[in-house]
Formats: sequence, C-alpha cells, structure tokens
Amino acid sequence: MRISTLAKAARLLRSAVVASLIGLPALADDRPDLTVAVNALPNSLESIEEQGNVAVRITYTLFDSLIRRDFLADGSGTSAVLVPGLAESWTRVDDRTMDFKLREGVKFHNGDELTSDDVAFSLVPGRGAGQNPIFGEAKTYMNTISHVIPLDRYNVRIVSKEPDILMEQRIAGYSFWIVNAREYLTVGYEAFRRKPVGTGPYKVEEWVDGEYLKLVAHDDYFGGKPTAASITYRVVPEVSARIAGLVSGEYDIAVNIPPDQVATIRSYDDLKVERIVLDNSHVLRLLPYGPLADKRVRQAISLGIDRKLLRDALWEGQNYTPNGHQLPSYQMWIEEFPEFEYNPEKAKALLAEAGYNGEEIVYRLGLNYYLLSLEAAQAMQQMWREIGLNVKLEPRENNSQAAEAGVHILPWSNTHRFPDPLGSLVPQWGKSSGVQKNKEFPERTWHAPARFNELLDVLITSMDWDERRAAYAEALAIWNDEAVGTILYNPLETYALRKGVNWKPYGLYYMDFRPYNLSFGDGSN
Repeated sequence: MRISTLAKAARLLRSAVVASLIGLPALADDRPDLTVAVNALPNSLESIEEQGNVAVRITYTLFDSLIRRDFLADGSGTSAVLVPGLAESWTRVDDRTMDFKLREGVKFHNGDELTSDDVAFSLVPGRGAGQNPIFGEAKTYMNTISHVIPLDRYNVRIVSKEPDILMEQRIAGYSFWIVNAREYLTVGYEAFRRKPVGTGPYKVEEWVDGEYLKLVAHDDYFGGKPTAASITYRVVPEVSARIAGLVSGEYDIAVNIPPDQVATIRSYDDLKVERIVLDNSHVLRLLPYGPLADKRVRQAISLGIDRKLLRDALWEGQNYTPNGHQLPSYQMWIEEFPEFEYNPEKAKALLAEAGYNGEEIVYRLGLNYYLLSLEAAQAMQQMWREIGLNVKLEPRENNSQAAEAGVHILPWSNTHRFPDPLGSLVPQWGKSSGVQKNKEFPERTWHAPARFNELLDVLITSMDWDERRAAYAEALAIWNDEAVGTILYNPLETYALRKGVNWKPYGLYYMDFRPYNLSFGDGSN
C-alpha cells in the first residue's frame, strides 16, 4: 500500500514543531492517507441538494442517519438489514409515528453534541431557513414527513403525513442524513454546501473545484477512530489516467473501471479489484414529444434493443437486466413479471402503424458519467437503424449540456435507494417527479395516466402488503406500456485498489470508509 511519504513527513514535522513550541511531546499519526481517483466531483455537499452518484460516494462519509442500513450483514453489499445509527433504538408508536432514542455524546465535526434539535432541523421542510426548503429529489423522500418533535435532548418523535410502511427504510436512506443546525444557521447555505458539518468519520478540509476534495479524520467519531488520516478524492475523468495513476502509486483506489480493463489490473502483483452489480438501473428516458409523442415509437425503441448482446459485449455477461422497474431484493419482487422484450419485427410493425417516416431522433449524452454509456449508445444506434429508426448521437461534455433543448433520448440511472418501489419508481417517475413536472421543458412532461398515479398512491399509503403488491404489478405494466423510459441493465461496478487497502463496495454508490469497512495491511476488513 502506498503512503504519501512527503505529505506524511510534512505533517509529522508540523506536529513536532507545534509540540515543541508548547512544550509537549510530538504525537505521530501513523495512519495512511488515502487517495481515490474519481470521474467527477459534485457541485455541492449539501446532502439533500446533491444526491447523484458522484455526490453520495462522498456525503455518505460526512454524515450519519438515525438508522443505518448494514449492507455487509450477509456479505453481499446489498443487504437490507437495519441497525442503529445515530439512534440507539426506535419504536413504532403507530402507522405514522416513530420515536427515536439518540446516542448520547455523539460529536459533530465542529465539536457540538448531537441533540434532538439537530434532528428536527435536518428533517423538516424549514431546513435552510430563507432558502428553497428541500431541494430536488429530496422532496420526494422528505415531503412524507409531517413534523418532528424533540421530546427532550436525546429523544425525538417523527410523524409522517400518511401511514408509512417503509418508514424505517426511508429514514435509513437518502435525504435523511443529520446536519448540525447551529452551524447551518450561523454560516448559511452557501458556506455550508462547501463545508458541511455532520457527524461522519471524515470532515472537509479543502476543496478545489475540478481538481480535488480533501477530507480529514473526525477522531471523535462515535463509531470509532477512523483508520485513515485523510481521504482525497482527485478528479481524473479518463479511465486510462485513473489506471495509470493506480499503477504508479499516485492513487489507492480508482472508480468506474470498465470490465475490459480488469485483466490488466490483475496482471499487477500489487493491485486487485472489487466488483458488485449495483442496485441501480441504467435507463433511457424517452421524452414524449416530437417523433416520440406517439407511444408506439417509444415502444419500438425499447423493443429494438438487444439487451443480452449489450450485457455480453460491454459487461462480459457479468450483470443482469431486471424484469421491470424492480429488483430481486425487493420484499415484494414480482418474479413472474415479464422480461423486457427484444422483438425487431414487432418494433417495425409499430413504427409502420405510427406512421414514422424517418424523422430524426436525437440521443444526447454526457461523457465520463455513466460507465460505457457512449459504447452502449453506439451499439443501440445500429440496432435501431436496423428497424428503421433514424437516431442521431450527440455526445456532450456533461449531463447539463445533454439535457438542453432538442433532445429526445437521454441516458439516466435509477437508483433503488431502498428495496421497495418507494425507493425508486415512485420518486423517480411519480406525480412529484421531474418526469411528470418538467418546468424547464414543459413539452417533455409525461402526462401519466391517472390510474398510474392512483396506484402509486396505494404504494405510498397502504399498510397491506398484498394490496401493495397488486398495485405494483399493475403500475409496472402501465409504465412498460407508456414506454417513457426503458431499462437497459444494472451495471457491474468495478473498483481497482492497491492490495494493502481492504475495503468493500456496496450495491449503492456509497463509498463507506467507516472503521468497520476500511483497514490497511495484509488482512481483510
């Protein structure tokens, strides 16, 4: 394992000088500095503002939630087992209400002790007073909360607007990270999004846009002393450069490694890989306007995709395509739901019925974000050409540019943020989503059938698993028929590491560097 020798020497020298000036013996920190080569950094570290893939790999290390999902409970990296987080225990009062007993003595990065007031501030719509209360995707998770009541310093009650069968999983997932109320209100939103204060094992030290973000150990972490002195996420957009830096010893971990590079990495004695198929589906958004206003054209686009060929060619057949917008890990996985169909002849017939006459369809995509997205797009362009579709590929530097006017197909990923449709289908495609409420581009809005939204309401409010399962099956069928989106596959995420780094990835894009999941040396976590 590489240790940043010069940086460590400089840090120890500073410690020695400071110690000598105040008459104390120097205290050496022999923990290594970890460097992670990433494809991009987020624009914000405000945990409810940025929830994309590149953000949560960092924010998961800065913050904690009341309940923690133990991804490693069965060794899979996808377990849905829930364990205490910032709350040492919790109790269901009724279908809408839960009480939490907080751990005492938990310290924020600024030294403040966690109290019920911080929980109340973090989880209610008033967060960020004077700012847009609750940002983006967080609305679809947090707007279920009616109010939060601090019962005393270490006890807090959370009340939902409606009965919530998944409240425990929701609170253990995205959006429900706890921030320091005093710090947020003192420094304000703009400063907080750059240097947030949470309770996690690492805290922000330095951030240079487009270059790197450095975190340092929060040694008062309630879960134990962090095992690395610092973690630096360095922006390295090109895969080849990430691998070269790993080989040279500049980096300790590199993310988003394509399958065809695994053999190269394994050829080095001091390198290894960790791989997991994500609880995240690569999706195409088929925007229902222009040539795609007719759902038969959208259906034909889906029918024209040979997903098995994509998986075999791009992912060495090591991943899978779920049967519908769901995962086998769901408590109410509908195993009998049909697979996504590849049927070129049926696609041609639908295009003829729709009167499609070769109108140009623009597929625009940002580069260096979704792994193998461009390669998949190029392969699908040829598949679509064979059924008579005129699809033009327009690569762009980033996703923001890809979303500009004139696009008809966009790549997207749908993360299953907890193992239920409330963790994916409902927030990403429901009536509160940007798909159904597109203010920037109204013509792209999906005017979903009323029945679809009625079924999602059942999923949200029902406490009866059989009723929810029936509603889910019908909603999945409508989503497939409307074809405003289609799933390609769940990607195989590969990380390359130096052999002295012992760390396991999860089925979500979290990079968990807590002491139980990061160690150094010849042993294992």
